[in-house]
Amino acid sequence: MIISFVLVLLLALFLSLLARRGHHASDPRAFFAARGQFGALLFFLLSVGETYSIGTVLGFPGGIAASGSVDIILWFTGYILLAFPVCFVVFPKLWSAGQRTGAITLPDLFGRHFESKHLEKFIGILLAFLMLPMGTMQFMGLETVLSSLHLPLSGNFLSFSSAILAFVFTAIAGLRGTALISILKDFLVLSAIIIVAASALWSWQHEVPSIEEGHLILQHGSDHSTQSLLMILSTIIIQALGFSVVPQTAVATFSARDPNSIRRAQVWMPLYLVLFPCLVLIAMFGMSHKIQTARPDQLFLEVAHHLLPNWLCGLIYSAAALTALVWLGSVCLALAAIVTRNVLPNISSQHQKKVGLFVIACYIFLSELASHLNNFPISKINNIFYFGLIQIFPSFILCIAERKINWMFIVLSICAGMLTSIYIMVNNFNLYGLNISVIGITVNIIILSMNLIYRKIKPALSTK
Repeated sequence: MIISFVLVLLLALFLSLLARRGHHASDPRAFFAARGQFGALLFFLLSVGETYSIGTVLGFPGGIAASGSVDIILWFTGYILLAFPVCFVVFPKLWSAGQRTGAITLPDLFGRHFESKHLEKFIGILLAFLMLPMGTMQFMGLETVLSSLHLPLSGNFLSFSSAILAFVFTAIAGLRGTALISILKDFLVLSAIIIVAASALWSWQHEVPSIEEGHLILQHGSDHSTQSLLMILSTIIIQALGFSVVPQTAVATFSARDPNSIRRAQVWMPLYLVLFPCLVLIAMFGMSHKIQTARPDQLFLEVAHHLLPNWLCGLIYSAAALTALVWLGSVCLALAAIVTRNVLPNISSQHQKKVGLFVIACYIFLSELASHLNNFPISKINNIFYFGLIQIFPSFILCIAERKINWMFIVLSICAGMLTSIYIMVNNFNLYGLNISVIGITVNIIILSMNLIYRKIKPALSTK
């Protein structure tokens, strides 16, 4: 098992080195955004790598096991499905806005469109803060994989190894290396999930009573079906819209060669939804067979260990590890670009890559450290991330629609929306299942609308 696991990681390292040949440059745009040279295939692979993280492979079945609820299946699958048509419309416009402003990060776009360095820095700091939980999520998954190998090594050593792996895979060839490794990762992840699901189904065919009991395992998360429905629908909408402003997704969009490359890639994205029924089957098999795990997020790996030979388990585990590493690579590069270009804008272009590598190392260290400070299921961390990210969406739409507004109202609207959501969460208000971000984003939109209306009627008021 260990041999096959290590061989896959070495192959990924070779692909990363291969991506560096003929493309290495000190230009930060080459390192952070591949100089906008990705065609439809590489953009597709990179986007898939950012869509299906360790939160999908481990967190989705783990979330089902932790909640015992059908609700997580509906909102998790639903938001990704809705995100594809949203991004099909939004991403080409985002690419055009990037070309218009010369942006390679989301704060670049905000700062240049609204002509404010203060707003650029504010968005940069906010995104850096929101991205920390996502790095934590990947490390939780990566350490879960390494601990499942049952190596005779301490937990601290495995944690350190995870951090080193993440840094090496990110630092070698930048975004181009991450996209190339995605080829191997996608093949392994698809194969791994289908093999484990097929093995579970094959095992189940001789256990008819167990599969009949399977539908009794999953219940609604709420006693009231109306509340469950409201929670599912509102979460699907919030997270689908929020997905279009994920920082690393914006960087990937700016890396595309043209809008048609983006549209062609988005058309094929829904094919990956075949993973979800397979993961549901795996989760139900593990729950019905009472497979023991130290934490819910280990369920996928433990089911694989229960059903498959050791050498094949090594390939399954390596697929899960690469999922975390590819996603971490995209997040690290997006964060490094944001810090070096937007939060600390006075860094010269010659030093941006070196400072970016330092930022990546710090981010990896903090994410790895934070992974030991909580016991949340991975799926809950995914919710926290979108909780803050969605507040950027209304002003993001103004950017790609080429509408101007006073930058202070952007800051006010985002802060007001986030504080409203936090206040509702802290006071535990009963919203009958409605996602609390809906109230926050409503406040956000009202503030922006007031400024837009005022700008329209201001000339008429001035003449009077």
